[in-house]
Amino acid sequence: MQNSSSFASPDLSFGDAIRIALKPSLLMRSIFTSAIIWLLIASAVPSYAKLIFHGKMADYFAAGLGITLVSQIVILVVTSLASSDHATIVIPQSPTAVIQGMIASSAVAAAPADMSPEALFPIVYWIVVLSSLLTGGFILLLGLARAGGVVRYIPYPIVGGFLAGLGWYIFNAAFAVVVDFRIAIQTLPLLLEGDVVMRWLPALAFAVAVLLLQARIRNVMIMPVMIIAAVVLFYAWAQFVVGDVDTLAEAGWFLPKVPESIVWPTLDLAAIAGIDAAMIGASAGGILTLIIVCTLNVFFRASAQELVSGRELDFNRECKVNGAANIASAAAGGGVLGYHGPISTALVELTGVYGRLVGLILALLFWLTLMFGSGLFSLIPRLLPAGLLMYFGLQFMKEWLLDSWFKLPKQDYAIVVVIALASALFGLLTGIGLGLALAMSFFVLEYSRMDVIKQRLSGGVHRSNLDRSFAENRFLQREGDKILIMRLQGYLFFGTAYRFYEQVKLIITGETDIQIKYIVLDFKSVRGFDVSTINDFRKLKQLTDRYDIELLFSDVLPHLQPLLAGGGIVERGPERPLFYDDLDHVLEWCESALLEGAATFGAVLVTVEQQLAQHAMIDNRDVSALQRYLQRVEAKAGDVIVRQGDESDALYFIESGRVDVLLQGDGPEVLRLRSMTAGTVIGEVGFYLKKARTASIVMTEAGVLQRLSLKALHKMEATDPHTAAALHMAITCALSERLSSTNRVIQELMD
Repeated sequence: MQNSSSFASPDLSFGDAIRIALKPSLLMRSIFTSAIIWLLIASAVPSYAKLIFHGKMADYFAAGLGITLVSQIVILVVTSLASSDHATIVIPQSPTAVIQGMIASSAVAAAPADMSPEALFPIVYWIVVLSSLLTGGFILLLGLARAGGVVRYIPYPIVGGFLAGLGWYIFNAAFAVVVDFRIAIQTLPLLLEGDVVMRWLPALAFAVAVLLLQARIRNVMIMPVMIIAAVVLFYAWAQFVVGDVDTLAEAGWFLPKVPESIVWPTLDLAAIAGIDAAMIGASAGGILTLIIVCTLNVFFRASAQELVSGRELDFNRECKVNGAANIASAAAGGGVLGYHGPISTALVELTGVYGRLVGLILALLFWLTLMFGSGLFSLIPRLLPAGLLMYFGLQFMKEWLLDSWFKLPKQDYAIVVVIALASALFGLLTGIGLGLALAMSFFVLEYSRMDVIKQRLSGGVHRSNLDRSFAENRFLQREGDKILIMRLQGYLFFGTAYRFYEQVKLIITGETDIQIKYIVLDFKSVRGFDVSTINDFRKLKQLTDRYDIELLFSDVLPHLQPLLAGGGIVERGPERPLFYDDLDHVLEWCESALLEGAATFGAVLVTVEQQLAQHAMIDNRDVSALQRYLQRVEAKAGDVIVRQGDESDALYFIESGRVDVLLQGDGPEVLRLRSMTAGTVIGEVGFYLKKARTASIVMTEAGVLQRLSLKALHKMEATDPHTAAALHMAITCALSERLSSTNRVIQELMD
């Protein structure tokens, strides 16, 4: 058997694919596949006509068949030629037929009681066509706007509850096909009468049998085999038990008789004038429901087709093609909406045929049925289309009310059940509205439980990118806990903001052993906040003022800054801005403020002797000997000490001034990696690894550096090895201290 993937190649043109598909063996297989799909669709088509034209309009069942068949022919031709995948088979479906039947019933109920069926028919016909035009137009616009995947954003439980409720409507509609009335409190006694039970019970048995068999045997041929078996069993019962098929026909066991050749009605433009506001108003809710139902099903059935075929569809193109096909169907005198049929696609894939040819053959078969074979529908027992509707309805309810119990969280499952019940009792639109309200309520509740504090850090561990002297670093390690860093995340609103305020309040009032001086709120991961949160930030400001704590903000989005500043939450302090551009700069300010408060720190000069004397393992003799190998460098602001890409031939001790380590990217942007002040060493990594400079070092404040060249180090190692070893020990201690700080940051981020 030829693999269907050969027809899915993007390099295969339509003409070449047709030439391959018309080979005798493949052509016969295509005709067989089309015949099986025709049987599946033809068995359900009468129920669609019966759902739309029943009750007062029951005499127009034959016209409804014609409308349905024309819809099928036009939709098949358009989608078979234009779909993004060759195996796409688009057919009228029971969910939309049920809704269009509700629209027709609403229009009839809103019409004057004395209006005859002859006068009503063209009006109802126009309303059905209008519903198809509006729905097709909406789906077409989705495709044109490239919003074909917008349905993906609808919460899963809402879709599940809606489809479960829709399943009940389809199941209930089946009773209207087989016994001419639906399930309701007032009709329950009638449904339990012996003769009536004999009408609907076989249909229900057929639906349950198909459902159970498909659950146990996953084969696309189950449905056609069961349809043939049901027809054979019915005629065997009629012939050998009842003994008279004509008697059963007269008793209403078969669909109404229709002409051998149906001439479907043309749209009467004059009938538009007869559509009054009451009929439009009565149909409006149904049309809106129809748009929602059809749009959802286009998405879900197209997704199911992707799973069946193993190929991705272009959802925007599918929306455009589906919308255009339904519009063309309505314009041609059809109007029964259609969308993807994954079962038909599975048959195409199973037999390995060209789906576009199958779709065109199907359209031809339905045209022949319309022209010459419509009388076949009079031979179909009502239980078959009714049983198919029951099956479709039960399938929806089983999937979303039974199977989802084991798949969904119980909260989501509760939403499904509530929406399904609301849809069944009060209507599909009510169910959707309730579902949206529930989903939003649960979302707000769950989101308010989310911790907006992404990370809580201590300034003693998480330091700025400014390297300071050994003594200053030790001081900041001891006193850094006075800086509390809160990195916030998400979208802040009244629920999460109040919870955040309570957490900070507990920290300030509960941790008495640590005297917090600064609280830094980093907004880098905050997308926005609700205006109502300003009150919680005001309370936070009052709390921090009461405990003499400075509240600082970094990385606040520009459009949020006026809200915080205008609310009196942020104040401009001495020599600091209202808002800091990033966390690094605000931490640098806090560290400098802590150091200014300590009397022992204020020197702007830290000599090499002072730097090395802080290490207990280095004696004064080694410090004095090192001076012979150093070169004094005086630099002013803007001088480039090290250029990115240069050879690493020296390291530098900073005695005074300040430098920035800058990384030049591919573009014009320059990133500041670190800053360093007096008492630190720069360039030591590249110096020891003997690799090219990975960044540039630029003086930002004038100062003095002591340069140790690679040549001087080699001389020291040869003539004064004890001093060289002491130097290596000092550099090792500095690097180890830096690594230890990094490890503490990582540990705190992991906690």
